[in-house]
Amino acid sequence: MAIYRELAVTTDPSIYSDAETNDNVITAGFNVANDWLVYASAATHSPAFRTLRVNSFNYAPNRDVMNEESFDNVSQSYIMAGAYSLSGAMEANFRGWDFHLSSLLLGAMGNQTPASVALSSSHKAGYSYSLAQTPATLALKMADEQGNGTVIFRGVGVTSFELQMQMKAFCVSSFNWIGKRAEPYDVGYNTGSAISGDPSPFYNPTLLWTPSGSTAEIMKCKGFTMTINRPMDQENMYLGSPFLQGLYYNGLSTLGGTITLGPGDWQRIRTMMAGDLTNNVLDEGKREFYGTVETSTVLSNEIPTGKFDIILHSPDGTTQVTKITADVAKLTEASIDASGRNMFNKTVNWQAQINSTDTFTIEVYEP
Repeated sequence: MAIYRELAVTTDPSIYSDAETNDNVITAGFNVANDWLVYASAATHSPAFRTLRVNSFNYAPNRDVMNEESFDNVSQSYIMAGAYSLSGAMEANFRGWDFHLSSLLLGAMGNQTPASVALSSSHKAGYSYSLAQTPATLALKMADEQGNGTVIFRGVGVTSFELQMQMKAFCVSSFNWIGKRAEPYDVGYNTGSAISGDPSPFYNPTLLWTPSGSTAEIMKCKGFTMTINRPMDQENMYLGSPFLQGLYYNGLSTLGGTITLGPGDWQRIRTMMAGDLTNNVLDEGKREFYGTVETSTVLSNEIPTGKFDIILHSPDGTTQVTKITADVAKLTEASIDASGRNMFNKTVNWQAQINSTDTFTIEVYEP
């Protein structure tokens, strides 16, 4: 059978283990017969690869060369390879169940055993993911039909995940990643597993916004983005090796995005300026510097706060396929502009607050 262009995903659980690194020579680990990864240090293997339908994919192996600069030469007097750097990105129409089966969602949310979600009248059984504190390690396999070869990217960590919903388009997700090393093979190895689920169209998601202390309301908007940034230490290297030595989150993970409002939306803009829907100025009736509890004049400096629920449905609208919930979201910044007699352009940025009680979850259900 002829090779065809394809991306497949699995987990790569032992690639960074001390036993694999310290006690064995460097060895390519692809088992062709079973379409999984094997390890020199253990009898275990990874799960088999699973095909993922993507719109675009790119990768960049970088040998990060070191140049010797000496005062007796006009140019580099010596050039040597440095750290082995590997990174890339991909874009795919959002298929929550496929992201679960392939472990791509695990890579984005962090290492965990997702909680089971029971069957209900609105969706089939599924799983719930939250943001974990330790990364999950993936491997990606790309078949190149024009080069008649295959590349397996080992020790992959997802550093960001973005969800975009825009008019006249499918719900699209994008991922950035880093990895330990690439393993090229001069033969095309396809996985060919079935794609599960359909892409989510722009015309049937439900966006619920529940202001603090109030009831849920439908948020009508022209576009919505959600970005999870999960910074990782890309210089976790030791003397004696050019390779990355493990995946570690390095810095604060952030969750937020941008809402593109309709030109007639006044409520969101008003609350950004005045803090609520009744006052004409922020902290109206209170006092700067001299407020007291007894007179109820201490400033509160309210920022619009609420809960987001984003529900994606099958194209025919008969079942829910994904539910994304941010318990506490803050509207942080607004931007409004108009030119001539063109309609107003209005956007609001938001950030999620995540702690032991204010959670963020992604639930995916069997299609």
